Amino acid sequence: MNELNYPEIGAVGRGERPPGYGHFAYRVRLGGPDHFPTAVGDLLSGRMHARAGIRLRASAPTVAPGVVLVQRLRVGPIEVVAPVRVLEVGREPDRAWLTYGTLRGHPEQGEERFLIERGESVTFTISGFVRPAAWYARLGAPVSHLYQRLITARYLRALREDAAWTR
Repeated sequence: MNELNYPEIGAVGRGERPPGYGHFAYRVRLGGPDHFPTAVGDLLSGRMHARAGIRLRASAPTVAPGVVLVQRLRVGPIEVVAPVRVLEVGREPDRAWLTYGTLRGHPEQGEERFLIERGESVTFTISGFVRPAAWYARLGAPVSHLYQRLITARYLRALREDAAWTR
């Protein structure tokens, strides 16, 4: 369960778009520049995932490259388990990011990057590439794609300045 389930490791961080995957990039304004520390804290602590309805179990107390995150989410009566490994964590004065890749046992395969940037406002970008890995994800590909967009929309809302009021 600790092996990445795709060969293009690190591609999203290099800005590559591997063939054979669906590629996505979504960006939203989170709030004013003062919201940056809160948004970064929420991203790197797991609060973003919790607000999106995803329970996390981490293999270490601090998010860092190599840490395994086991994501659990309910889809109706079914609980989906989606393990990922953190590939990169970065912090700069006006940028912070987290990138992870899917592990064996995840219903999909690929990478996802969460990037928070501060300028005149704080923006949040989620980008990556993904394709179904599990038989049920391949069989229900249209539903899997819809569900991926739903979770991404939850992530985008979870870090907004007003998210603390709408938990």
